[in-house]
Amino acid sequence: MKLVKEFIKFTVKELGMKSLPKSIKFEGDDYSAQHLTFGTYNPSTDEIVVVKGQRHPIDVLRTLAHELVHHKQRQDGQELNGEDGSSTENEANAKAGELMRKYGQLHPELFDLMPLR
Repeated sequence: MKLVKEFIKFTVKELGMKSLPKSIKFEGDDYSAQHLTFGTYNPSTDEIVVVKGQRHPIDVLRTLAHELVHHKQRQDGQELNGEDGSSTENEANAKAGELMRKYGQLHPELFDLMPLR
């Protein structure tokens, strides 16, 4: 959890976020099987869910970054559209990748970690 907290602080600063979502929850693989996704942001409840499952920590953080970008989009008054190829999805995908490259350069030791169990 220390890694997640540090990453959230980094992401908040990089995105210039005003606040965090109401909650950020981590779920197991069963969530992915049920919802067919590794993460969600629910703007009506202001909650993020990220699947940790058996994934590499960098992949989990990238999903978290993607969902935090959606939270920032909502803060900025954008209308969220979760459809593939929508402008908000494309922005979240691109920004999450950028955040991971920056964070990975600051923390190269992350690439030595094994997938979560």
